[in-house]
Amino acid sequence: MLSDGHLTLPELDYMLVGEKLNSEATLYDGVWENIAPLSAGVYMVLDFLFGRSQTAYYWVGLFLLFFQCFLFNRLLLSNKAYKENTYIPGLIYAILMSFFFDFITLTPQLMSQTFLLLALNNIFSHIEFRAKRDEKILNIGIYIGLASLFYLPNIIFGFAALILFVFFTGTVLRRYLLLFFGFGLPLLLATTYFLLTDRIFEFIYSFINPILTLESQSYFTLLQTVILFAVPILVLIASFVRINQRARFTNYQTRLTQAMFVWFVFSFLFVLIANQYSPNIFLVFAPPVAFFTSHYLLLMKNRLVSEIVFIVIFAAMILFNHGTRFNFFFTKDVLSMEEYVVSEGDAALEGKKVLVLDENLNAYINCQPATPFLDWNMVSDLFEELDYYDNQVIILRGFENDMPEVIVDPNGVMPAVFNKMPTLASKYSKQGARYYLN
Repeated sequence: MLSDGHLTLPELDYMLVGEKLNSEATLYDGVWENIAPLSAGVYMVLDFLFGRSQTAYYWVGLFLLFFQCFLFNRLLLSNKAYKENTYIPGLIYAILMSFFFDFITLTPQLMSQTFLLLALNNIFSHIEFRAKRDEKILNIGIYIGLASLFYLPNIIFGFAALILFVFFTGTVLRRYLLLFFGFGLPLLLATTYFLLTDRIFEFIYSFINPILTLESQSYFTLLQTVILFAVPILVLIASFVRINQRARFTNYQTRLTQAMFVWFVFSFLFVLIANQYSPNIFLVFAPPVAFFTSHYLLLMKNRLVSEIVFIVIFAAMILFNHGTRFNFFFTKDVLSMEEYVVSEGDAALEGKKVLVLDENLNAYINCQPATPFLDWNMVSDLFEELDYYDNQVIILRGFENDMPEVIVDPNGVMPAVFNKMPTLASKYSKQGARYYLN
């Protein structure tokens, strides 16, 4: 289960980033990619240690998943979120985080979720009246800031923390300032680093600008997503009904439940501003869904019924996850995987330095990326708006510093480039939608 296979296009993209950074390219100017700096650093380390290994991504992701299960269950136990001490929330969290095969691999979303859980732990402690220590307020902001440096859309949970403070705590102005300071500190340090290394404009353009334009790359439709997560959605609806009808919580537990519902709502906003629409983006819902589902199971007086519900959830994880991956469940026909899973590589490109001018990165599977232009969504305007002299200079410099042996050009942008740069054109010969270095 944890061996190489079913490599997704986002996974390949992360591996290419790590590979480029290990080849002495610098982030954002040597690698044009919309990726958070801390995530890029992790992928660089993984490439240095293991190379382009999907197995390494799975094992590190699995270790992180186990740690998050422990962390999630511990924060609920220490904050007395339930009437009894139980490990059910950690178990449900583990199942939800295994609901699709790309949940376990090491994505920016998975890495950042660790810091969101740490922030949530301190938020729960702050909601409790006897826990009003300033360092917890500061830590909440720092954790959410670090999560944003792994995946920028997590910035939305800074606003979630602010709303929770306003409606569920008696926080004074000084502590709001501490929250803002903690939140801004990691982002300020990152900005300062790129300013000192003369990459501040590249940092803003590559890391911050995409979230402002709300650009998103979609691999699945809304209907496919609903089908994939149908069982968790139905259980969540049943949980809301059960909690509303039969829950007898203390005032503190009621506030925690309301706070987790706010977190759940902001998880929807997170998905809306995320830069890609793929199954693993929905792992952000795992903490609130596990929280409410655990309440649903614990509120059942008939333990046999709760066992049956748990078996259904567990069976759904097996069927929707591995059934889709290994083609033994109906989702193999419903979920289109052609645009999400990397296909077999082209033998003609194996071992060569290649530039792909398209969103589909399949051509990179057995070769090395050349030039800084890795993310087509970011560089398409560069190649299509050649009337700007600066764009021509950037393209020519990118080629000169890292000349590709093959240019894959399914969108037909290179003829206009070669027309503006005849010296560069003389170095390549065309064969179909590809250009080969002479």
